[in-house]
Amino acid sequence: MSELSRRSLIRSAALVPLAAKIGCVRRISPNRSLTVGAAVDGDLTIALAQAPELSSAGGAVIVQAPGTDGKILVAHTGNGYLALGAQCPHQRCEVAWVPEDREAECPCHGSRFAGDGTLLNAPARSNLDSYPADVDGQGNVVVHLFAGDGTFKDPVRSGQFSFALADFPALGNVGGVVLGRPEGFPSSLLITRVLAGTRPDAIAALSTVCPHLGCTVLPGAGALQCPCHDSRFNLTGTFLTGPADMSLLRHVVTFDGTTVTVSTSLRS
Repeated sequence: MSELSRRSLIRSAALVPLAAKIGCVRRISPNRSLTVGAAVDGDLTIALAQAPELSSAGGAVIVQAPGTDGKILVAHTGNGYLALGAQCPHQRCEVAWVPEDREAECPCHGSRFAGDGTLLNAPARSNLDSYPADVDGQGNVVVHLFAGDGTFKDPVRSGQFSFALADFPALGNVGGVVLGRPEGFPSSLLITRVLAGTRPDAIAALSTVCPHLGCTVLPGAGALQCPCHDSRFNLTGTFLTGPADMSLLRHVVTFDGTTVTVSTSLRS
């Protein structure tokens, strides 16, 4: 065999695995990306005139909004709408909707996700975020970025929500705590009853996000406690002990003795 032929054979053999690998990758079309208006009270609205793909079963788009982290895949399943985080948790590639399977797939490495975001195939190791989506009275698709947990009846409207103190007997006495998330609020809340001398309104509304590593702070014995690394806070959110080294975020509250109103705005 000549030296030229031997070199050609080596080059051809080296290319076979790559060609075979490329041939096995499923080709999926990326979904069109578009920018929509900023979320209002946790709701992202997509007009069908802006996203005609969503008018038909199987259609999907990738949307991004000012002030919203990441992108969201919105798809028409034929039985309604769904919305998923659009970036694969493996290496942050943008997933695409596969209408015939009603699944999302990463075109980079083949990770697959069910319509509710559940991981089906590796190499990703975690699920996609999932958001409720429906249609409003004008026919627009609405993605609810901050789903509530049912603790509070009223959703956020114009940047605030209210509830009757009588609905939560635990808040009738100093030291009482209610943990929950209203629909449209950017985080879960710890609503606490505090001394009037400590807080003029006697009610505090605190983010549950521990400033140390983002774990969820929970009610404890006479205080608030991070179960991950034991950071502790008093009922007004002030840092007491632990690795957190700063207080919980505090939201603006008004209380007239009967009704509590909590704003998405933070106290200065």
